[in-house]
Amino acid sequence: GIPCEITPRFPIGLLQIAIKVTLEPPAGLKAGIYRTYSTMVSQELLDKIDHDKWRTLVYVQAFLHSIVQERRKFGPIGWCVPYEYNNSDLDACLQFLEKHV
Repeated sequence: GIPCEITPRFPIGLLQIAIKVTLEPPAGLKAGIYRTYSTMVSQELLDKIDHDKWRTLVYVQAFLHSIVQERRKFGPIGWCVPYEYNNSDLDACLQFLEKHV
């Protein structure tokens, strides 16, 4: 994506006439978990590992992902060090679990 920061290397006129699209995390933990499951967690992922705790681990990761997304809204109050925890981080966590379960 193109950041919306002003930089001398990017023509400001192009930014002003461009269509801007943002993806904001949904409000609330329940909505966040729903969004995570509807966009990142598929039935294929849930059925991938034949282990009695696999689905629980996927849920815990989705829950953690939703909490982190919710806390980001509070800025410095939410976390001391800003970090853009996003879907690729959740995907990396799920891949790690998949390889080590």
